Amino acid sequence: VVRPLLKKPSLDPADLNNFRPVSNLPFVGKVVERVVALQLRRSLDEADYLDPFQSGFRPGYSTETALVALMDDLWWARDRGYSSVLVLLDLSAAFDTIDHGILLWRLREVGVGGTVLRWFSSYLSGRSQSVLVGGQKSTARPLDCGV
Repeated sequence: VVRPLLKKPSLDPADLNNFRPVSNLPFVGKVVERVVALQLRRSLDEADYLDPFQSGFRPGYSTETALVALMDDLWWARDRGYSSVLVLLDLSAAFDTIDHGILLWRLREVGVGGTVLRWFSSYLSGRSQSVLVGGQKSTARPLDCGV
């Protein structure tokens, strides 16, 4: 069940963009998700699968480390007389659009299999969500995208 929460009390509640979705997962589910995420991250790190320039969602990396690397590259190019072009993409809500079938396929491609892949498949399949506003709950809808 998703409950829309106003981002700030000062925002206009008539504008739906001023809300963020809040979903209260059971405590056990949150613990399991964290353990699985930690193990998957370790496996990907050990297999040296992650791009060394990926800063998002990695311990020890941040937007600041990404910015330092970017500035270093730009200064390096400038010092050698090269031109640089920077293209920025806004991937807001990107995690909401991840197709579960494609995610499972990619996990297989990077070597995740057996019990772990079956766990992901079980966890992602048959999911649904509904919205609760003012005590009224919507009809549950299938959830095929989003992590």
